[in-house]
Amino acid sequence: MKHSDRRNFLNQTAALGAIAAAPVLTSCRSKGKGNDISGKFMHHVFFWLKQPDDEKVKRDFREALIKLASVETVRFRHIGTPAATNREIIDTTYTFSLLVVFDDENGHDVYQTHPIHDEFREKYANWWTRVLIYDTK
Repeated sequence: MKHSDRRNFLNQTAALGAIAAAPVLTSCRSKGKGNDISGKFMHHVFFWLKQPDDEKVKRDFREALIKLASVETVRFRHIGTPAATNREIIDTTYTFSLLVVFDDENGHDVYQTHPIHDEFREKYANWWTRVLIYDTK
């Protein structure tokens, strides 16, 4: 390959890469306001599992939470476990948390009565010892 052909190829590849990355970089750019989701309805659920150290139970429960968050009115989901933060005020005794965000309370109401949500409660209610829920708008 000639030196000039190689240079053209590299320039074209770099240009295509920049074009492909632009939407991602733009969406990640901070506008000084963070990712403000004020006005959305948030449903945050904390679960204390009966078998918190059983890896298969945790894997299966995480999969169930992913399915639960697939209800069409869910706009954003986060499934988490306690972070390794160690301050007196932080509760790290739960096994999983599920945060789902809806456009509004109506979206939340659809979620609460959805067959996927009903199936989750029926199948997994006996897997936990405690559930704590915070709803915010």
